[in-house]
Amino acid sequence: MKIIATKENKVNFKLYSNFENRLFLPIGKYVNWKLVNNWDDYNELYHAIKYIESLNKIDEVWYEIHTIEEKEEIKGVVTIVGGNLNKLGIKSFINEEDTLLLKYFHIVEKGKGYGSYWLKSIIIPYYSERGYNKIQVSSSHPKSFDFYRKIGTEIENYTKKSDNKLYERKCKSFLISIDEQK
Repeated sequence: MKIIATKENKVNFKLYSNFENRLFLPIGKYVNWKLVNNWDDYNELYHAIKYIESLNKIDEVWYEIHTIEEKEEIKGVVTIVGGNLNKLGIKSFINEEDTLLLKYFHIVEKGKGYGSYWLKSIIIPYYSERGYNKIQVSSSHPKSFDFYRKIGTEIENYTKKSDNKLYERKCKSFLISIDEQK
């Protein structure tokens, strides 16, 4: 783990190269919110952990987990995936040598501007310095679509069923040009 930035001397933006279950606490809190609010039955926590387990088995693919932490409490998490992305079997809108995937982006305290600041001022510059030019992100959260549309280009929309096939989930993919964010 290393601290890659600090804001207002109280919020740390950390980078982890190894997975720890606790890093996904914000995802678990979101799943609990969905249960309380009868949102849908898609369990992002389960899928995120399975995704990390699958990445650990693929040569030439790497991931890093970023967190926002305040007083050692994890307030947000995002996973960045790079390497030979063709091995992931996703639709390729990307040139894998200069493109990253942004996966499982969750913030516990919404509306404080942490997400936008984190992505634009911390994550994008961090990977720009390492020679990456694009970030592909897919989301099934309708409230995130406008945010991603402001910083990227919509490249795909589709639907998928929730875990128990009770809900139809609208999904969109976006391609963010790192150079345009500077």
